[in-house]
Amino acid sequence: MRRTLNLVHNRLLSWYLFLLLLLVWELAPRLGWVSPVFVPPFSEVIRVGLDMTLIKIIVYISISLKRVFIGFLLAAVLALPIGFILAGALPAVARFLKPLTVFLSQIPPFILFPIFVVIAGVGEGGIYTVIFWSSFWPILFTTMAGIQSVDPLLVRCARAMSAGPVTIFFKVVLPAAFPAIMTGIRSGLTMSFLMLIGAESMGADSGLGWLIHNAQSMGFVPRIYLGAILVAGVGLLLNVLLEALEKSIVDWKEVPEGKHA
Repeated sequence: MRRTLNLVHNRLLSWYLFLLLLLVWELAPRLGWVSPVFVPPFSEVIRVGLDMTLIKIIVYISISLKRVFIGFLLAAVLALPIGFILAGALPAVARFLKPLTVFLSQIPPFILFPIFVVIAGVGEGGIYTVIFWSSFWPILFTTMAGIQSVDPLLVRCARAMSAGPVTIFFKVVLPAAFPAIMTGIRSGLTMSFLMLIGAESMGADSGLGWLIHNAQSMGFVPRIYLGAILVAGVGLLLNVLLEALEKSIVDWKEVPEGKHA
């Protein structure tokens, strides 16, 4: 029995602080520590979510995820091969373009949103462009950094064993750079999801960002908190899925000492 309790305790250890936060959130407005007008109890936020119905919430989430994945996939499809080419085949070009790419990456997407609207149009086009811009740069830079960090000795050894360029890329360079690439993909997906909320508040009539913006405009404070919870929950789920994907693919990582069978 004691062993079972210890096992349950270890599994729930990382959730204790989270549960404590929810408890404080529930009690603080009820005990008068904060104004319930600005910080409604957690149970009130949940009640508002139940009143909206699960189907409507799922629709908002699915609309936002569709926008995220379209913009993110477009960025990944372009950033990954460009990063491979610049860092691997054209390092001189990469050095030449570095000042320009760094400068462009520092421009916040929201500043460019009016330009994106002119180019891509009001609505979906502008939202996709904001997401694309937000996720393109972290994927590009981490891909280039991952390729450039590959040990040249590994490449020379592969060439000494008569390995061709394609074999070297897929058997040596890509596995060595993959952790950095995955870090960029996770960062790009996180950035695209965060930027989506702001983009939807400026140029959409549905989605999680629109839900928050509409609740703010109408003064529905519990809905603002509900939208924030949904955004955080979906973002956490995406991050967990990417971590699981990385662990399932990168099975060649060195096992820490003491964990060998």
